Amino acid sequence: MVLGAGLNTTLSQVMRERLAEGQPSQAILDGWPVLESAADLEPEALAAALAEAARLDERTGAAALAPASAVNGAVVNAAGRLLHADPGFVALFGRTVDSLAFRRLVRLALREGQAAGLAEARDGSVIAVSAGTPAAAAGWPLSTDSRISLDGPGGRVALLAFAPSRASDLAMLAAQAFGLTPLEARLAEALLDSPNLMSAAARIGVGRETARDALRGAMKKAGARRSPDLVRRMMDLMCGDHPPSADLEKTLRTAFDATPAEARAAARFADGLTAKQVAAALGVKEATVRGQLKAVFAKTGVNKAKDLVRLCVEAGALAALTQMSEAVVDGGDTAGRLRIVRAAGDRRIAFIDYGPRSGRPIFVLHGQSTGRTLPPRFAALLQAQGWRPIVPQRPGFGLTDRAHADHLTTCADDMAAILDTLKLPKVDLLGRDAAVAPTLAFAERHPDRVRAGALINAHAPAAADEGQHTLRAAVLRTFISQPHLIETFAEMLRRQTRTDLLVTMIRQTLEEVENDRRALDDPAILRQLVRDAQALSARSSAGFAVEQSLYARGWAAPTRVGGERWKVFYGHALGSPDREKRWAYLPAVSFHDHADAGLLVYFTYPEVVAELLGPA
Repeated sequence: MVLGAGLNTTLSQVMRERLAEGQPSQAILDGWPVLESAADLEPEALAAALAEAARLDERTGAAALAPASAVNGAVVNAAGRLLHADPGFVALFGRTVDSLAFRRLVRLALREGQAAGLAEARDGSVIAVSAGTPAAAAGWPLSTDSRISLDGPGGRVALLAFAPSRASDLAMLAAQAFGLTPLEARLAEALLDSPNLMSAAARIGVGRETARDALRGAMKKAGARRSPDLVRRMMDLMCGDHPPSADLEKTLRTAFDATPAEARAAARFADGLTAKQVAAALGVKEATVRGQLKAVFAKTGVNKAKDLVRLCVEAGALAALTQMSEAVVDGGDTAGRLRIVRAAGDRRIAFIDYGPRSGRPIFVLHGQSTGRTLPPRFAALLQAQGWRPIVPQRPGFGLTDRAHADHLTTCADDMAAILDTLKLPKVDLLGRDAAVAPTLAFAERHPDRVRAGALINAHAPAAADEGQHTLRAAVLRTFISQPHLIETFAEMLRRQTRTDLLVTMIRQTLEEVENDRRALDDPAILRQLVRDAQALSARSSAGFAVEQSLYARGWAAPTRVGGERWKVFYGHALGSPDREKRWAYLPAVSFHDHADAGLLVYFTYPEVVAELLGPA
């Protein structure tokens, strides 16, 4: 088996060569015409190459999304003199970095390329900071002015301060995500950098009992047991979309100068465990853990559990941002409102509610890698027709925790939990391509909560069009013939989310339909698709893997679902074999199509989909 004429090289060999370059996914893109034969002729070698690629260091190909208001950069020369500082950096530290902490960071960065630590802000608070040479900071989310200054002559060092806890806009969005009242939101924000509850209460001008009541309400809505846990859950949302720090303990050792034992205890404490639970997890006495945490308090300059939690989360997130291949500043400019609800077992469920509250609710389910956010024109058309679009993030995608039990059952129950939170008795459904299984799972498990449904380019069980000679079809057929490859394939892709790599993958995946190809010439559309893919896969590949496995292993569509009527739509360009036979059982089903529509129908023909749904 060869990749091309005259090339006596197997796909697995090329993958290993690309792995050395940090982009094994490129081998799949270049060699997709022989992907299926590789799975048949060299299954063990291909599986081994994929497994090796799935362990790829995320610093070579992964991206992270950093909230714009949390990152503040500066540039110094080798002597530590400030050459440039962003306004946010100046607001935090002033116009000088002549402190022992900054001098240490610059010295370490010049010697080792990159360093992490803590620096004291003008108001006495402690901020996580990284320092890096131009080479080390190449993928950092620096401003244009910082980047220009860093590229100047002489030995220069970038400084990146990460302080989401100081960004009011992020605190507000996190509070809104948990559904906090205005008072609860103000108190939660004040708690992020106040020494105690009474100080936070005084800052927002309320009494002790009022503050305690507001704190109890905020903790209940966020699923927190203690105020440090509320801070942790707030900070997790405020830090952006990125993989968890690969080694938080190492980060705490380098940033906090903690001993290995202290770092182990602090990392688990920051993850939400009590001192007693940390002791049980580490097999030591509770008094030992309390002593270790007390030592970390002293080294970080904080004296409250919630402040240590805040610092640990920020330091871990900064480590992830500065160690990824690329950190992208994200303005969070979606028109929808992020919401978080808690499910059984303390699972987190995320969704975006586009409103308005008066509209008729419709769940718009995302695809296998995009659809986390809706195209602006599509959302506006739905709203104009009286709809309230809501986009649930399914288990293992984006901010939603993976399922502890059956995936489709969990999908359905998560959607019901969203309705319960919003106090909505019923909802319409709109599912596209790979979302058909979760869409129908909800309609089967909660039939009385479905008004009507629509499927767009629905994937059928184990569907692989033998006539399609495209990358997408080849990958799907390979999954069907070799389902054991799916999990490792998914994890390889998750570690390949750098913008340039995703752009290539998206273009090749969507090359089969002319109007999809044209849509990608619009920078705004391409950017939205890339950001969606990065955010949906930043924390886990579990959702993608389990849903691909469902189809590959022969998912059986339910035979009885709720809903007064269903509509099934296909783009001719993608093909729709046996659609009437496959979906004839749906209640009052009708079939619709469009000659030129492809996978990006929400972008290319939003009016067609809006007309399909009709007025709310």
